[in-house]
Amino acid sequence: MMELGEKRLFILVSAGGLVLLGLFMCAAWYLIAPRLGELYPELPGTVAAVAAAAFLVIAFGLGLIALSALTGRRVLFSHRITSTVVRVLFPMVMMLSTLIRIDTQRVRRSFVAVNNALVMAGRDTFRKGRLLLLLPHCLQATSCPHKITGGLIDNCRGCGNCVIAALLELAREHGVALTVATGGTLARRVIGEVDPAVIVAVACETDLTSGIRDSYPLPVIGILNERPNGPCRDTTVDLSAVRGAVRFFAARG
Repeated sequence: MMELGEKRLFILVSAGGLVLLGLFMCAAWYLIAPRLGELYPELPGTVAAVAAAAFLVIAFGLGLIALSALTGRRVLFSHRITSTVVRVLFPMVMMLSTLIRIDTQRVRRSFVAVNNALVMAGRDTFRKGRLLLLLPHCLQATSCPHKITGGLIDNCRGCGNCVIAALLELAREHGVALTVATGGTLARRVIGEVDPAVIVAVACETDLTSGIRDSYPLPVIGILNERPNGPCRDTTVDLSAVRGAVRFFAARG
């Protein structure tokens, strides 16, 4: 699991993004209120009330996310709250990170840490069903001649030159679905075919962040790969982290 400090980064920048959103909403209302008043005298007040309510809902959702992520306790009414709040705040979080020169990869790692904490805390609310272990093709050794993407995972010869064989053994041990995807399109197709209850996904910060967001409200545990040879080439992953996530959810059906 990622450290508490890493979770805090995304939450703090999200709070900053929420402040920016509030300022933008106030400025927008200030500019359009006179024109709205010309159309109907009560309209500016109505628009202000609706905007304020929407802002408070987002702020309340962020508060619940922060509390749940930092304490490890389920305080969210639904995993869908996470989806709504993140979809609104995430673009602003990344924009704000760029403006104040925070490493966006650090922010993405923090987002993954927060997401994982929320998924773990809400484990008892998810429907029972199949677990999908979703892997990137860069885990396979580039020198390997055996194609394992697109449902061909059984082509793995188990030579041990990469972690694929160990992950395949883990999947078979716990009866979980495993696939190696070459990109987001194939990953989404596999998710549609398997219809998993939970996904354990291995990828880099960028792919994990987009994949988690695209999969909402489907719960996804994200595990960052390790890149000793640079991105997208002969990567690896902490097998103990993957094993822990798979066992955690497999034990709960």
